[in-house]
Amino acid sequence: MDELLLVGRVLLSLACVVGLVWYLARKLGASRGAHDDREPTVHVVDRQSLSRGSGVAVVAVGSRRLLVGFGEQQVQLLTELRPVPELAPATTSASTPAAGSADAVPTPRPAPDGARPGPLAGSVLSPQTWRATLRALQDRTVRR
Repeated sequence: MDELLLVGRVLLSLACVVGLVWYLARKLGASRGAHDDREPTVHVVDRQSLSRGSGVAVVAVGSRRLLVGFGEQQVQLLTELRPVPELAPATTSASTPAAGSADAVPTPRPAPDGARPGPLAGSVLSPQTWRATLRALQDRTVRR
């Protein structure tokens, strides 16, 4: 009889502990799972390694885009990038405004040397983009 009473108390205690854990998990889990709109989301848009332990990355924080340099010991903000303009949808020739119209979309200018820009022009993979980035970084770090 005493053994049956002991088993009953152990099962009741176990049920109380499991119920308390379940209640706390539901109560605290709901607040953790809900997305808080006050805190901006952070994610890496793209990154490029420069050496074994260092590189640069474009990080999206909410609607802002930041260029950061990273190494084995630190992460440093290099600059804030301008927002990327939205691409206009392609228009058909019937809906293209007249050349003298104020709504006319300017045509892209050819490269200064007359060559057509390559398929990588303006992307992270373009050598011209990296040269311009390097020049901008050198300009920022030159002591005057």
